[in-house]
Amino acid sequence: MNNFCILGPDNKEYWISRAMAVVVMVFAKDENGNKYILAVERGKGTPDPEYVGTYCLPCGYLDYNETLKQAAIRELKEETGLTASDFQLKLVSINDNPEKDKRQNVTFRYKIDAVRTVESLSKELTLEFSEKDEVSNIAFINLKNIDDYKWAFNHKDLIKEYSYGTINIRY
Repeated sequence: MNNFCILGPDNKEYWISRAMAVVVMVFAKDENGNKYILAVERGKGTPDPEYVGTYCLPCGYLDYNETLKQAAIRELKEETGLTASDFQLKLVSINDNPEKDKRQNVTFRYKIDAVRTVESLSKELTLEFSEKDEVSNIAFINLKNIDDYKWAFNHKDLIKEYSYGTINIRY
């Protein structure tokens, strides 16, 4: 067994194993039908200093006493200000390959095909709910331009994998 136990300040044993994380991909179109992805720029308060200034999808860890869907909804709200109850949140895949992430997270990937336009959704973007300096910018990035940005983690690959030919937006 590769998991290990630590003794907490309350003298209880706590087992340490791989963490669970969520990623939320929000796809939307502008008024001209161009496709976009919602992304956040990592700020100086990110727990991963090597990713400061890079873009990523809204993401984070599963909190204690929280479902995966609740974590996805919370992370989207914290990092962008958007409320996922306005959207259809769809689980699209799970990454449990320990070689795909240096942290060995088990990541649950959610996708949202927004019904509202980028212009409408952009009015609601806010850093108000974000942890201090974790996010420095929020943007809808045109899918044609994602190669122009520096991305954290494997998020550029995720965007490419789930964006082309799969958006079904109704106005």
